[in-house]
Amino acid sequence: MTKEYALAVDTAACCGCLSCSVACKQEHDLPVGPQWVTVFRNEPRLIEGKLQLRYSVAHCMHCHEPKCMDACPENAISRRADGIVLIDGNTCNGCRMCMEACPFGVIQFDEDRGVAQKCDLCIERLEQGRQPSCVSACISHCIYAGEVGEVVKKVGKNRLLLWYKA
Repeated sequence: MTKEYALAVDTAACCGCLSCSVACKQEHDLPVGPQWVTVFRNEPRLIEGKLQLRYSVAHCMHCHEPKCMDACPENAISRRADGIVLIDGNTCNGCRMCMEACPFGVIQFDEDRGVAQKCDLCIERLEQGRQPSCVSACISHCIYAGEVGEVVKKVGKNRLLLWYKA
């Protein structure tokens, strides 16, 4: 049986430092503009009786049933047996239908190449037995990547299932 990978962020522990976003841009040599990992600052709110500041981290969820893949007229998006969802830049026609279909709004458009792009879970690093660059760079140690069962143990089944089934 093939391992199935997942990536999740414990937003309660995120300090909003942007190291995950910067590491991703460096790893994939992304130009100014596109971000495969985006950190948003939420408004302070009362949590457990205390005013707290939280951050949201947007990244490809490598969905079990990817809506972006279904929307692509060129079949440029595939989901591997290990759960990693990839866009083939050589097949993509730049129609942006995948961007509209993505429920998380994380697919970016490379204006220079005229193709859609997104997180590939640092597939080359995974194949070398290394963690994705966002995980390695996270100073709060709140980003988890690995086999779904391992990530579930670290983040919690209910929180993971919220997006995994998207």
